[in-house]
Amino acid sequence: MTTATADVHLVRDRATWVWFLPPWLAALALYAQLFPALVSEWAKFPSLSHGFAIPFIAGYLLWARRDLLRVLPFEPNAWGLPVMVLGLLGLVVGVRGDEPFVARISLPVTLFGLALFLGGWRITRQVWAAIAYLLFMIPLPWATVKLVTYRSRLFDADASAYLLGWLGVPVYQDGVMLHLANISLEVADDCSSIPAIAALLSLGVAYAAVARRPLWVRLVLIGATLPFAIGANIVRITSTAAGAYWIGPWTLHTSYHMFNGTVNFLFTFMMLMALDWVLSRWVDRRPA
Repeated sequence: MTTATADVHLVRDRATWVWFLPPWLAALALYAQLFPALVSEWAKFPSLSHGFAIPFIAGYLLWARRDLLRVLPFEPNAWGLPVMVLGLLGLVVGVRGDEPFVARISLPVTLFGLALFLGGWRITRQVWAAIAYLLFMIPLPWATVKLVTYRSRLFDADASAYLLGWLGVPVYQDGVMLHLANISLEVADDCSSIPAIAALLSLGVAYAAVARRPLWVRLVLIGATLPFAIGANIVRITSTAAGAYWIGPWTLHTSYHMFNGTVNFLFTFMMLMALDWVLSRWVDRRPA
C-alpha cells in the first residue's frame, strides 16, 4: 500500500469514527441526569465505592481492543434499533415512574443497541464486554439487597459459629448473634458479604478479562469469584471473633475489622491469583 493510499484510508477511518461517535455522546447526554444521584450513592456507601472505578475499567476493556476495532468495518444492523428503543423506553419508564434502578439498568441496553445498530455484529462482539461491565456500577434495589443481606448474615453466622467451634472457641449462636465467653458479636449488615459482592464480582470479571488465558479458565475464574468472596468474608468474621476471644475485644477496633471491605477484597484477590496459578500450571502440563 502506498503512502497516498494509506492516507486516504486513514482519513476515511477518521471520517467514519466522526460519524459514529455523536450518537454515543447524545445517548450519554440523555443519561447524564442519572449520574448525580448515582455518584452520591457511591460516595455515601463504602460497599458501593467501587462504582467510581467501573467506567474506567470498562474504558480500558475498550482500549485493549483498539487495534482490532480500527480494522473492523462498520456494518449497521437494523436489529440494534429495537434494542436501543427498548433501552430508551426503560429510561423514560424509570424516570417517570421514579424507579432509578430501571432507568440505570437501561443504559447498557441502550449502548448495546447503539453498537449493533451503528457498527454491526462484528464490532458489537468486541465492545459488548465493556458495555456489560457497566452493570457493576448500578446498585441493586434496596428492598432486594435488604432481604438477601439478612439471609447472608444468617449463613455467615452459621458458618462462622461452626468454624469457631472447630477452632476450640466456645460460642453460642442465636440467629445473627455470636455469644462468646467474654463478648457478644453481631454479624451486622456491614459484615455481610452481600454489600461487597458487586465489587468483588467486578474484580473477578476484570481479572479474567485481562488475563491471557484460555476461555474456559477465564470462565472458571469468574465463576469462582462469588464463593471466594463469601468464603473470604466468613474467614474474616471467624478470625475477628477468635481474636476477640483469645486476645481481647480491642481487636474489634483494628483496621482488620474496621476496613472489612478492603480485607475481603484482598482475600478474594489472593484466592483468585492462587486459583489462576493452579489452573495455569495444569494447562501448561497438559499434552498438546
